[in-house]
Amino acid sequence: MIARVISGLIGLFMLSSAFRWILDPSTAAAGLGMVLVDGPGDSTMGMNTQIGDFTAFFFTAGLMACIGSYRNEYVWLYSTLSLLGSAAVFRIYAGLVHGADYFVRGIIIEIIISILLVLSIYLIKKSKS
Repeated sequence: MIARVISGLIGLFMLSSAFRWILDPSTAAAGLGMVLVDGPGDSTMGMNTQIGDFTAFFFTAGLMACIGSYRNEYVWLYSTLSLLGSAAVFRIYAGLVHGADYFVRGIIIEIIISILLVLSIYLIKKSKS
């Protein structure tokens, strides 16, 4: 039961982030330490990419966690774990290789949520055997 609660709350948290990107992308971007960008010239392609990609990231992560929680099936949680775990890894990579500032708060949140997802996967697997 606790695994379903953990993964469900993670899913709702991710979905709320997706809806922030839909309803107020400027504030959502600021929460990730960035501003909505324009593209080259008079284009708003950069903004379109930010809104589309970040909404898709959070929506997919949230939806898969909620499905895993609802169905009590750990396989759905792997996609959320993959998205968030790899985000933490590639944030660190951006700092190490490209000299980007580290978004420490984001890295910590992604690592904590990844650990909670691993725990949920373990507990759901254990309950099924």
